[in-house]
Order: sequence, then C-alpha cells, then structure tokens
Amino acid sequence: MDQENYIQIEVYCKQTQTPLEFIDDLLEFEMIEVQEIDNKNYVLPHHILEIERIYRLRNDLGINMEGIDTINHMLKKVNRLEQELKMLRDRLTIYESN
Repeated sequence: MDQENYIQIEVYCKQTQTPLEFIDDLLEFEMIEVQEIDNKNYVLPHHILEIERIYRLRNDLGINMEGIDTINHMLKKVNRLEQELKMLRDRLTIYESN
C-alpha cells in the first residue's frame, strides 16, 4: 500500500495537539476510516478536513459526538436531496423548452 498518500494519525495528533482519544471517538462512530500499515494508523488527507470540522463542532460549539453524528447524517441527507432537486430541475428544463 502506498504510504505517501496517507497521514499518520499519531504525527497529526502531535503536531495539531489533537487528543488521540478524539480520533478513537471518531472511529467508534465510524466518522473516519483508518488504514493500518506496519502497525501504525493512517488516514487519507480528505479525512483530515473531516477531523478538523468535527473537532471544531465539539470544542467550539460544545456538541457531543452523538449530536455530531446526527448532524452528519442530516447533512448527507440534505446533500442527497439537493442533488435530486438539481436532477429534477434539469429534467424539467428539457420539457419546458419544447
């Protein structure tokens, strides 16, 4: 597996002063995916953005992990509905132009 595309969790946590327990919470709620390479845990760069977003929600706004999980679920649903609405609008435009 190509390690250069991954970020080692322990290094990230040390550099950003993010508690490893927080990463454990994210894994418990399946909010991020971790790859184990040579007995070390790694994440893809796009998960770093998610870690930082969730960390701000928890620390700045005081939202617990259950609340963040609910927010994530609702955001995914809103995004899915927005995509569906765009698709339906595009289809409607085809019929309106005739």
